[in-house]
Amino acid sequence: MSNRPIQLGLDALAANLSATAEEPYVSMAETIKRANFAELLSDPFVFSLSIILVLIPAVVFSYADLANGFIKNIAGQVSNKGYTVVSKFVVLCVHNLIFMFVGVLGNIFSVLIVSSFSGIKEVGNIGTALATFAIKWLLLMALTAILLFFTTGLKNKTLASVIGVIFGSGALSILHLMIDDIAQRALKFNPSDYDPTVLMGSASANVLVVNAIVVSLVVIAIFIPLTVKIFNKTDVK
Repeated sequence: MSNRPIQLGLDALAANLSATAEEPYVSMAETIKRANFAELLSDPFVFSLSIILVLIPAVVFSYADLANGFIKNIAGQVSNKGYTVVSKFVVLCVHNLIFMFVGVLGNIFSVLIVSSFSGIKEVGNIGTALATFAIKWLLLMALTAILLFFTTGLKNKTLASVIGVIFGSGALSILHLMIDDIAQRALKFNPSDYDPTVLMGSASANVLVVNAIVVSLVVIAIFIPLTVKIFNKTDVK
């Protein structure tokens, strides 16, 4: 078996690290001085690991009624128990939105405290920031739809939790570099441009916006009906 694809991926990783090393260093203090309100609003997940703090509670909530046996009573109150999947997704939409606003507030307070309340001197483009915020919320809902499939559809909280950590930690970034390099050489195509976990960090109102919206809607349109269908065919206990 040829190891050339792996070697190409490693070469791409090395090139990416070299390019990053050549970028001029910008201190945290300088970054704070340049911060404006719109930038903070457009990036609620300034620390990528904070996404885990949103996804894991979503897993816990999605599985709670199954774990405690409440679903048997809840499902008996509706004409189609698949409706409970849709209701969970709606609640998680609000849950994710609240957590993202909390993330923005955390960003703002962090900058103000570190800069002695002098770090935000400009408002910036609020329209673009709100659009970017909405795009990231939509991408987060796509990831949530996938986790809902594993928790409620397949009834596997452990697997859903592991996947949530992988989504939030960026653990697939090296794999993406390798796959993208191989696909770019062979097909002139970057698969990561259509991955919700990658788009969470790169999509904005000006970049990859179409990809982000289409991918989010497609993922939601696939996983929510699929979860409803599977859940309808299983017995509740």
